[in-house]
Amino acid sequence: MEEKRSSTADTMRTIGALSTVGFSIVLAIVIGAGIGYFLMTQFGLGRWVFFLFFVIGVAAGMVNVYRTAGRILK
Repeated sequence: MEEKRSSTADTMRTIGALSTVGFSIVLAIVIGAGIGYFLMTQFGLGRWVFFLFFVIGVAAGMVNVYRTAGRILK
């Protein structure tokens, strides 16, 4: 009985960690794109600034996925 509870607790921890992955990807991209858009509109910089920060946001999201996967797979 105790072994089943431990297994359920581990499963719930894994589900909780995986649910944060989606949020972290989206949030990183939105923050990167938001900073790029702000710089583009407020300082009159070209579209390349928006795309640069968008790509930085995507990269940050991928790093978060890599770190989370490393913690889960331990």
